[in-house]
Amino acid sequence: MGRKQIILTILVTLLFASSAASIVHAQSADIQMQNLSYPTQRVTNPTAPVAFDIAFSGVTKGDTLFAGIQDTDYRRFAVGTVNETSQACIPLGEKYSAIPLCEWRLNDTSGNEHIEFQLKIASRARVYNLAAYVGLGNSTGQLIPNLWNTQRFIIKGGSVLTLKLIVLDNVSVTLDGKQQSPGTISIDIPPGDHTISVPNMTSIDDSTRLVFGGWNDASMQTNRTVDLETDTEMAAEYIREYKLTLNSPAHANGAGWYYEGSMVQISVSPQLSLGIVGMLGATTHYAGWFENGQLKTTSYNATVQMNGPRTLTAEWTTDYTVPMVVVLAAVAVIVILTVILLRSKHSSRSKIQS
Repeated sequence: MGRKQIILTILVTLLFASSAASIVHAQSADIQMQNLSYPTQRVTNPTAPVAFDIAFSGVTKGDTLFAGIQDTDYRRFAVGTVNETSQACIPLGEKYSAIPLCEWRLNDTSGNEHIEFQLKIASRARVYNLAAYVGLGNSTGQLIPNLWNTQRFIIKGGSVLTLKLIVLDNVSVTLDGKQQSPGTISIDIPPGDHTISVPNMTSIDDSTRLVFGGWNDASMQTNRTVDLETDTEMAAEYIREYKLTLNSPAHANGAGWYYEGSMVQISVSPQLSLGIVGMLGATTHYAGWFENGQLKTTSYNATVQMNGPRTLTAEWTTDYTVPMVVVLAAVAVIVILTVILLRSKHSSRSKIQS
């Protein structure tokens, strides 16, 4: 079996291999991975060292021992090289696309090996989900599926990441205490903890505003600290609200701020006080709810859909006929009484003079 074919076979086998700590061959062969070591702090150098020991027993002389590192995120071998080992292995990966893969042709039925790799770490921040593995093939190069040992581990690498914060054009984000320009931003920052703040409410004008509705990761915090390990995209969601204004000489219910598209119940009291003119007999007739001079309904109650800022006016017509008659009658009485009084005074003066 050619080495290219062996590499492909190993990769396919790894995709379906068990992740148990060790697997014992049906014929008592055993392979153990021990002392796996790797950086536990973020790696900012171009490479990261990974090493482990291999103990094998019950194998057949001439069998082939394989060891390597897999990038489980991309279901492929990681990128890297093999260091010198206690017993020189054949670094297959150095011949084929610089992958960390090594093989030994075993001369003993039991023993130990030590393997070291240098994994390539990109400058862009990323969490590398990796799997170290060892496996066995027979003397003809055919892999033995039951003899694979895998251990998963994580390396955090890179020194810079891109944070994209998606917000509406009217919203300004504050990142690590510094307010950014309104609208969506994309910025390169180092990995680690960062504080992100967005306003709870942003006014567009006197009758339109935006209200915070949460983040795309379900967080409802307007001020939050996030641990960023790789390129990240976050979106702050806002709900548009419109103002409903009600004008009425009588008491009206329903004015306020409402979500875009919501249905609002409004009402107006049928009782309209006219004060003194009402006491004199003036009467009113309810005309209905009007918007921009157009009649919307003649009912006291109505349903309004908030597809934008809205102003409705409850209008009445007033009949002043009775008060006018009363006033005119009163004026006539006053005039008549005044005339009578004046004539009486004039008559009295005439009698005195005579």
